[in-house]
Amino acid sequence: MDKPSTSRQSIEKVEIFEVREHVPYQAEVTRAPVAYDEESGDTYNSSSWSSAWRAICQLVNLLHHMQIAIVVFCLWRFALTSQPNGSITNLQLHIVFAGTGYQLFLVESVLTLHRHNSWSFQLRQDSKRIIHGCLQLVGSLFVMAGTFLALSEVKMVINTAHGICGVIALTFTLISFVSGILALFSSKIRLLVKSGPIKILHIAVGLFAVTMGLVTMIMGFNMDYFSATQGELSTALMVFVCIILIYVIVQPVLDLISTARNAL
Repeated sequence: MDKPSTSRQSIEKVEIFEVREHVPYQAEVTRAPVAYDEESGDTYNSSSWSSAWRAICQLVNLLHHMQIAIVVFCLWRFALTSQPNGSITNLQLHIVFAGTGYQLFLVESVLTLHRHNSWSFQLRQDSKRIIHGCLQLVGSLFVMAGTFLALSEVKMVINTAHGICGVIALTFTLISFVSGILALFSSKIRLLVKSGPIKILHIAVGLFAVTMGLVTMIMGFNMDYFSATQGELSTALMVFVCIILIYVIVQPVLDLISTARNAL
C-alpha cells in the first residue's frame, strides 16, 4: 500500500511542475512619467515630449534646407544673368560649379548623417553612408571643375584670399573623399586598416574642407564683382552661409569627439 501512494505523490508533483512550467511569463509593466497640462486638461508622457522635441529639430533642419536652396538659387541667378549680352564665361561657370558643389552637394552630404535631418532620419545607417558618399563624390567633382575653371580664367595666378582659400578647400575636399572611401571599407579589411583612426581623419578633414569651402563663398559674396551689383543681397547671403556653417559643423564635431573617445 505504501508504494502506490508514493508513486501517486510523485506523479502529482510532476504534473504540478509541468503546469507551472507552461505558465506564460508576465513582464512587469512600467509606466512612463506623466505630466499634466492644466490649460488643456490632457496628460503627456515622456515619449510625447521627446516626439515634440524631435519635430522641432526637424523643423529647424528644414529651415536650413530652405536657406541652402535660396543661396544656390541666388548663385545661379547671378551667374547666368550678370553678362549683358547673355554670354557665359569661365568665371560664371566657376560660380555655378563651385557654389553648387560646396553649398548643395557637400553640405547636404554632411546633413545626411544628421540625426534630425528631415529627409534621411528614417533611413538605416548603411543607407545614410551610401547617400553621403554619393553626394560627396558629386560635390567633389563639381568643386574640382569649378576651381579649375577659375584658375583657367586667371591663368593659374592666385593672388587673392578667396582664391587661396578655394585651393585649400579643394585640396582637403579631395583628401576627405579618399579618406571616406577608406573609412567605408575599413570594416571589411580590419586586418589591414584600423577603422577608428581613418574615421577620425575623415571627419576632421571633411569638417575643415566644408568650413573652408563655405568661408571661401562668404569671401566671394564680399568681393566687388558680386557685391557691387547685388547690394544688400550679398550681406544677406553671407549671413545665410554663416548660419548654415554653424549648423552643419555641430553634428560632425560631436561625432568627432565620440569617435575619438571610443578609439582611445
